[in-house]
Amino acid sequence: MREKTFTVRTSAREEIVLITDEVQRALAELTDGEGICTIVTPHTTCAISVNENADPDVRSDLINALRAMVPAVKFRHGEGNSDAHFLSTLIGASLTWPYRQGKLMLGRWQGVYFIELDGPRSRRVTVYVNE
Repeated sequence: MREKTFTVRTSAREEIVLITDEVQRALAELTDGEGICTIVTPHTTCAISVNENADPDVRSDLINALRAMVPAVKFRHGEGNSDAHFLSTLIGASLTWPYRQGKLMLGRWQGVYFIELDGPRSRRVTVYVNE
C-alpha cells in the first residue's frame, strides 16, 4: 500500500473545502493504474464526502442542514465540540473511491470535500492506494 498526505487549512468553525485537485495530485504521484483508493482524515471533528461541485450554494445548504440536524443541546463532553464529533460520525472520516489511469472516477458534477466541523484548524488528509 502506498500513501500521500496533504494538509487542509480551514478558516471557520464549519467550512466545506473542495479537495478534489489535491486528491487528484496525490493519486497522480502514487499511480497511473486503476484500483480503489481510500481518502482518510485522522481527526474526530471533521469528515470527507463527495457532493456536487458546480453550485457553491450546495456547500452553504449542507452546512445549514448539518446545523439543523444537531441542535444546540447540552452535551456531557466538556470541550464544547460534541456536535462536531457527532456529525463526523454521521458523515464519516474516510471515503473509498475507484480510480482509473491515476484519476478519480467522479461523475461530471461530483467533487471531493473536506468538511470542517470544529475549526479553524490545520488538518491532515491521506490518500491510500492499494493496487
